[in-house]
Formats: sequence, structure tokens, C-alpha cells
Amino acid sequence: MASEIRIERRDDGRAVVAIARPHRRNACDFAAWTDLKSAFESLGTDPSVRLVVLTGDGGHFCAGDDVIAFSAVTDEGEKDICRARIQETYAALQAMPKPVVAAISGVCVGGGCSLAMCCDFRVGDASARVGVPVAKIGLVYPTIQLQRLAWLIGASNARRWLYEAQLYGADESHRVGYLDAVAQGDAVEAAFAFGAAMADAAPLSIAGSKAQLNAVLAGRVEQERAALDAMVFRADRSEDFREAALAFKEKRKPTFKGR
Repeated sequence: MASEIRIERRDDGRAVVAIARPHRRNACDFAAWTDLKSAFESLGTDPSVRLVVLTGDGGHFCAGDDVIAFSAVTDEGEKDICRARIQETYAALQAMPKPVVAAISGVCVGGGCSLAMCCDFRVGDASARVGVPVAKIGLVYPTIQLQRLAWLIGASNARRWLYEAQLYGADESHRVGYLDAVAQGDAVEAAFAFGAAMADAAPLSIAGSKAQLNAVLAGRVEQERAALDAMVFRADRSEDFREAALAFKEKRKPTFKGR
């Protein structure tokens, strides 16, 4: 069976990861979550990729987990494997050492909302509808995802989003801080424009800063201090740092190679 996750590599180190399940509003089944995880891991280790945009086909970002596919799984052990794979996919996305921008059109709900939160930034167009309507179906949002939501939009707004269980448009999602920008046109192109300067930045610096911020937000600085310090040490002695110093002296734009 062909993958329903599409990877499109463009010029200048840009890449698109698209969920291609429009018949389910891009809700992901086990295979799609698995292929998403593989896509993030593959692009994360590709030195030619400098900026990634995550989106969905057919006018929607992602409706979360495919409830129909999940309900067909009757074995509790298999259900646990499915739940674990979703969390592994989120972790692979967060761990990508490249800037990742979610380009959001249409529905971005539940697990799709969580997926976008694992990106570094979120750009939505006028059609975007974002929310966590777990209170409408009698579920409780996973704690780690609620933690991310509260960090992003604040505790009071997170309470309102969860208790009201509504979907919020682009302007409201931008007002509370979920969206970093509202696109006037195509969300994918707006996402690339949003991250353009990041794609030109030093890859080792981006990777180090991202790892530091992830550790700070997760309260894991002490546990990860050795790895974080190693990234600082590597950047201090990198070819890119020497190139930046030379470019400054020569009054030109540096050319970074990620080493």
C-alpha cells in the first residue's frame, strides 16, 4: 500500500511533509502515524534540508487520530501500541533539529492540534479552525498535550478551549497565541515565507537552540545538560562559526554548511 504521507523536497533546502488522507480530513491511522514519524526522522538527518513545512491535503490540516480505524482495534495491547506510536510521532517531530512550521487550513483538532503544537511555529489561513473538543466526546486530553497547550496559549485560554469544546477561527487562534501568523493567501507559501530567515541561519545554532528550548520547557535541563553543553562546544569550534567571522570581516553574507 502506498504511503499516505507525502514528502516534497524543494530548492534552497525547503521540504514539505503533507498528510494525504483527505477522505478522513487527514485524520491519521496507525500506518499514517508511522510514516509521519519516519518522515520526520529522515528529514531531520538530511543535511540538505534547512526548513520543513507540515501541512495536509484537501483543504484540511489534520483531524487527529482516525477514530474509525482505532475503534476497529479490539485488543487492548494493540490499542496501547497505537497510542504509543502517536506519542512517538510527536516526539520525532519535536526532536527534528530543523525549524518546522505548520501550515494550517481547515480543521486542526484534537491530535491534529497536538501535532501542530509540536512544530516550532504555526501559520494558518482564513479557513483554519482549531480546537480540542474532547469535552464533546467524553474524553480527557493527554496531560503532555495539555501542558503544551497551556504553555502556548496560557492556562486561562487553555481552560476555555477545553471547557467550551469549540473550534476557533484563525483570528481568535492568533489572538491567544496558537497561530504565529495568519496568511492572506496560501498557507504553505506563507509558512515558507515565515521561516525564510530561519532557513538561512546556521544549522548547528538552530539545532542547539531548539534542543535547549525543548529541555527548558520540559523541565529537563539538568538531565540533558551534558548533551546540551556538547552542542554549545561543537558550535564554538565549528566551521560555520569561522565562516561567520570571516563573512563579517569581509562584509558579506555567510554561507553555512552545518558543520
